[in-house]
Formats: sequence, structure tokens, C-alpha cells
Amino acid sequence: DWERSAILGLQSHMGEFAKEGLRTLVLGIRILSEQETTDWLAEYKSASTSIKGRDEKLTTAAENIEKKLHIVGATAIEDKLQDGVPGTISMLGKAGIKLWVLTGDKRETAKEIGYATKVLTEKMRPGMVEVAAGSEFEVRTKMAMEFLKLVKYAKLPEYQKASIGGDEDAKFFETMLFKLRKLNRRINRIFREFYHRYIKIVFLYFFFVIPTTDPELEKIQKEKAEEEGLIMVTERRRGVRNRAEQIVNDYLNSDVGQANRSPRKRRVDGVAFSNRDLQMHGDAQPDVFSRAQSARMVLDERRNQGSIIGSDVRNLTLANVTAHDIDKGLIVDEDILSMRSHLPSDGEDGKADYDKMKRTLLERLFAVDKAVRHGRLVKHMTKEKLASIIEVAQPPTEEELQVDTGLPPGLEGPRALVIEGHALERLLGDAQLEELLFAVANTCDSVIACRVSPAQKAQLVQLVRRYVVPEPVTLAIGDGANDVGMIQEAHVGVGISGKEGQQAVNASDFAIAQFKFLQELVLIHGRWNFMRQSEVVLFSFYKNAVMAGLLITYTGRTLYSGTPLFDQWVIAMLNFVAGMPITALGFFDRSLDKKYIKRHPEVYGPTRRNELFTKRTVMRWVALAFVHIFTLYYFTVPVIVGGGGISTAWVGLMYNESIERPGDGEGGDLKSVGLLCFTCLILLLSYKVIFQHRSIILGKWPSFTCREDKGEGFVNRTAYTWIANAYFSIAFYLFGIYVYQIVGRPGASEFSPFVETTWHVFHTRTTTWMLFIFVPIAGMVFDVSAKVFSNLFYPSQTQIHSEIFAKGREDMPQIPETTPLFPESV
Repeated sequence: DWERSAILGLQSHMGEFAKEGLRTLVLGIRILSEQETTDWLAEYKSASTSIKGRDEKLTTAAENIEKKLHIVGATAIEDKLQDGVPGTISMLGKAGIKLWVLTGDKRETAKEIGYATKVLTEKMRPGMVEVAAGSEFEVRTKMAMEFLKLVKYAKLPEYQKASIGGDEDAKFFETMLFKLRKLNRRINRIFREFYHRYIKIVFLYFFFVIPTTDPELEKIQKEKAEEEGLIMVTERRRGVRNRAEQIVNDYLNSDVGQANRSPRKRRVDGVAFSNRDLQMHGDAQPDVFSRAQSARMVLDERRNQGSIIGSDVRNLTLANVTAHDIDKGLIVDEDILSMRSHLPSDGEDGKADYDKMKRTLLERLFAVDKAVRHGRLVKHMTKEKLASIIEVAQPPTEEELQVDTGLPPGLEGPRALVIEGHALERLLGDAQLEELLFAVANTCDSVIACRVSPAQKAQLVQLVRRYVVPEPVTLAIGDGANDVGMIQEAHVGVGISGKEGQQAVNASDFAIAQFKFLQELVLIHGRWNFMRQSEVVLFSFYKNAVMAGLLITYTGRTLYSGTPLFDQWVIAMLNFVAGMPITALGFFDRSLDKKYIKRHPEVYGPTRRNELFTKRTVMRWVALAFVHIFTLYYFTVPVIVGGGGISTAWVGLMYNESIERPGDGEGGDLKSVGLLCFTCLILLLSYKVIFQHRSIILGKWPSFTCREDKGEGFVNRTAYTWIANAYFSIAFYLFGIYVYQIVGRPGASEFSPFVETTWHVFHTRTTTWMLFIFVPIAGMVFDVSAKVFSNLFYPSQTQIHSEIFAKGREDMPQIPETTPLFPESV
């Protein structure tokens, strides 16, 4: 009796501790004799000094000592959450970032923490999938059944038989049409390959042309590889679907499956209990934290029947007997298996809420933002959806709440997956089961893996990187040594420096002091840095493309002799002179204010979807480069070279008395024209950088002060935008060319052709200054006009938010969270 009561009390207390979200620890003791101690120390020493199989021998030694323990008691400590953790997780979720929690805590503690941190919500409770530790047969069957249920209800349409080619009821005509198209592509490739490999090569031999590689053959091989890749993906998905069906069928044909097909009562160690007997009383407490009460109820029932013994108490563990487990129903639902798969519906991802006819032709062709291109803004919504948003303040009626969607309760709202490490052992390591696990997890809004080892944490990160196409950017954050593997496996690792040591920090890319700082690290500074880097990379290619384009365009005038338009030493200044302004942008530019980003975390969406560095964005810069090349060249070179550059300068053609320098005022020579065109290029690039700035740093005057009432300091009062453009770009360029013109004065050298060129161009020609003013402005007119046109007719979400912020309308009424202002694009 004492043993039974002690075990019951221990289990009851541990259940209550877990219910409160505490971390529990069971303490045990084993008294060893001197001989046992000596033998084990010898075994441990031999294992620790072993060269082969050291880890396995150490594990065996640990198992030999960690048994036959006498339970002393249990402790529970409060692992209090840091400030701001729930808010940070909520903000990351609103930004569209999927969250997976990988922890070593027991299931109840992990779930309680999940609710406390808003990883789990009350809306997820009907759709929560729990996979506890169990036999390999049970774990795999439960995951396979959940997978097939999602496939049947069109939550995983890519695994339906209509998609993987295994639907026997599919239309015969559609199947034959697909096969004919596939055969046509194959025959087309065969004829093309035969022509380029055998027929074309014969004609080339007659002209003594022996090509090393043929781009057409490479193109054919690429098409073949892409089609084979699609076939491999289809075959892989078909194999996963077949494996899931096989697991479920094996379970149904087993003795366990036959016994559990239609049970009305469950039996635990020979005692029958109905679901009603073990049902929780009241709705205030979720069944997730009912392990202690379940153990008490079962033991009380056995005590009344007089059938309780010590071995039953030991076997009655809280992990196996809970009210939730007893009332969870069948592992395999044969009704779902026998039903026909649902067709994917547009309404499931919100497509039915938008009218495709409201999209304009410009949005379809030129919009960079996917949400704009696919017509997923508020202005594209149907009248019915807009009306429902307007009436959202009114509570729904009972009839509206009881609308039948055709889906079971667990699939209607947000879903969550809670899985234990012992269950993961049954799934990881098998490619098909890993894909099955990820398919189920990917349909969930939140995933919590509890009781996982450090190696399993790293494996789950690998799972995401392997099966998400295209591969996403993964971020892992942890504070202990057990998180090192996960941090190193992710693309970005963040370590929290705290009381658990510095191992996570030493292995990470970024280190923060508290979890709440992740919000600013990712949503604010991460977004700013991504936009800065995108602008810097695109501008760097753009400025070099414009300069190279001017050289190429000029070659037509020199009969393609290779004579450059610009002096070689002037060209060498381009990367520094034009690079300093964009470098300042890369350091200091900010898109939207911190407070606005925190109020509207959805602005992180375009950054997460990499919409600032897409093909459409690059093509915009390429088109702009061509426009600026032709503007700079045809507005400068033809105007000057034809002899129309003679002017009276400021007070006459060098006062009409220059004998030593005849021809001053003429501007048709190569060095003068090149310098004029290059100066217009530098001014245009400077204007372009200022126009690309989303936050121009004006600074405060005076920038350097020691007064007490102006204590920001020099660093915070400097006008970085104007210093970079005026001083390091334009002023340094002028200083460089004025110095360069006098370098060749001492005698004949490679610098001699540029002697006095700067003075001649800048001091004797009013036409030069007219072109300095109007040519860069003419180039910017095209850029500004294109930007204004795009912002008017197909603006991006970032531009819309920028206008809202600029007009001071950030406090405008918000559309409910269920229908965000800028929903996710497909």
C-alpha cells in the first residue's frame, strides 16, 4: 500500500506540475557495493579510453549504472519566460514566418509553454494532432492516417491520385491527352537532337567550322532533365502515398487493428473502462493536462474492484493512460479511407474572395509584387467579401456559425502538430516517412516537437530545407549547448546569451541577450538590410552597365577600333566616386519607421518572398540602364562632336587674345567629349542614388558640438546622405580631374593627352554647363516618370505602406486579422 500510494502521489504531483508548465525532475538513488563500484569504474575507464566504438561503449556503461534506481522524489522548477516572448512570437507569425518549437521538455510542459507563448491558440485545439511515444506500428499508422486524411480533404492535393497519375477513375481522354503530349515532346527532342548532332555538324565541316559546344544541344538536355525531374517528383510522391496506404492496411490486417475496429470499451490491464467513465468533468480544463486525474480515476476504479497489484501500478504510466488517449477514438478511420478525395477548391486559399476581372493589364504584366500581380489586394475583392468586412463588427448569427463546409472540425481552422522525440525515432531515417511527416507538419500553423534530442533538432531543420521547394531561408534560435546542432544546420543561427552558457552564442551567426530582441533583428533590421543590399547590388551592376554601354555605343563611331570614349584614368575613378553614395545608402537607408513596422508586421512579406530581387525587378533596372545609356550618349557626343560646341565662354573666347592656346572654346576632341560625358554620368548616378533613398539623412547643424543641450554627438548629427554625394562623390571627382590635368605637365608621358583638359571643358565652354544641368535631369525624367506611373497603376505593397506612413494615416482603422489588408499571395 505504501508503494502504491507513493507512486500514485508522485505521478499525481508530476501531472499537476506539468499542468502548471513547470519543468519536472525525478530523483533516484542506487547504493553500490565496493565491488560493483570498482567494476563499473573499470568499465567506464575502458570505454572512455577506447579508440573504436567509444560512444557505444560509453552508452552501454551509462545504461549499466542507470538502472535499479530507487525513487527518492520529484522536483519542479519554474522556467519563467523572458519578457516579450509571446508578443515576439505573435509578431513573427503575423509576418508570415512559420514557427517550429523544438524542445526537450515533456509534452504537457511544452504545450503549456506553447499556449503561454501564443504558439498554440484556442482555435488550434480542434485541429491539434498529437503523436506520443509508442510502438513503431502505432506511430507510423497514426501519421499515415493523418496524411491520408489531409490528402482526402484536398489539404495535400499534390499527393492525390489525380496529381500523381494513380487515379483509376480519371477521365480516359485527359489521361491519353497527357500521354500524347509527353510523347510529342519526346519525339520533338529526338528530331532536334539528331539534327544538331549529325546533320548540322556535316554542313559546318564544309566551312571548316568545328564547334566545341552547341547551345541547342545543351538546351535540349536541359529540357530533358527538367521533365525527368518532374517525373521523379511524381514518382516520389506516388511512393509516399503508396507507403502510407500500405502502413494503414497492414495495421487494419493486424490483430491490434482487427480488435480496435469498432470498440465500445477499452481494456487496460484486464479492466474495462468506457469513455464515459474516464471523461473529464467540465470544460474549463483542457484534456491535454489530465494525466494526473486519469491515473487517479483508473486506480480508484481498480481499487474498488479489488484487482490492483504492484506491477499494475508500475505499468500504469502517465504517458500511456490519459483521459485524452482513452477518448481520442480510433487510430484508423475507415470512413475517411473509403471516401472519394475532395477536389481542391479556390475558396480554401482565399481565391474565391477576389475577382480576377478587377486586375488591370498593367498589373498582370509589370507588377513586381505577387499579391498585386495575382489580384490579391483589397481593391480586387468581390462585393460580397467587402460587404462581409464592413459588417465584421457585427457578431455572427448562430446560423452563420453552423455553416457546413464539408470538412471535419479539425481541418476547418488553424492546425497544430505536437510530436514527441520517441515518435520521431520511428519516422526519421526513412526518406518516405520523412516526407510524409513533413507533409503533415507543413499543413500545420504551428509545430511543437518535445522530448527531442540535439541530433533530432538538427534533423528537423534538414527536413525543412530538403522538402520545401524552393528551399526557404531557415533561422534557428537557442540558448543552450543542446541547440548547437540546430543552429549550425540552419541558414541563420541566433544564440541567446544567458545562464545556460555561451555554447549557442559561440556557434551562432548573431548573438542577442533576450528572445524579444529577435523581433527587431528579423522584422526591422533584417528587412532594412535586405532592402539595402538589394539596392546596392542592383545599383552596382547598373552603374557599370551604363559605363560599359557608353563605351560600346561609341565604338560604332570609331569603326569598332576599340578606342575608348573615356580616358583610362578617369574610368578608374568610377567605382570609388559612384560607389560612395550607394555605400552610404547601404549603411543608413531605412524603409518605413520602426514603430510602423511593429504595427504592421505584414510589411515583412515582400522581403520574405524575395520580391526585391526578382527577374521583373532586374529587368526594370536593365531597361533603365539602356535608357540612360542612350540619353547620356546622344545628348552629349553628337551635340559636341559636330563642331557646335564653340562658344564665347564667360567673357569671350579666351578674351579673343589667346595666342599660346589657339582653339580654346572648341570641344570636339576625344578627351573633352569623354570628360563631358563622364561628368554627366557621375551627376546622373548621384541623382539616381538620392532618388533611390527611402530616408534621406539631413543631419543637424552644427554637426559637431560639445554643448550640453546638443549632446547627440557628431556621429548622430552628421548628414550622411549629402556628405557621401557632395563630398565623397562630386567634390572628390572634381578634385581628382583637376589634379589629373596637371600630372602630365613636366614632360611627355601617358598623362600628357589630358593636360589642361579639365580647365578647357569647365572654364571655356558655356555649352558644357548647359549639358551638365540638362542631361542628368533628362535621364532622371525617364526614371521618375516610370516610378510615378508604376506607383499609380500597379504599386507594390511596400509602396502602399510608404504612402500610408508618409500621409500619417498609420492610425487608420485596420481590417480584421482574418482578412488582412494585404493577404498572402499564392
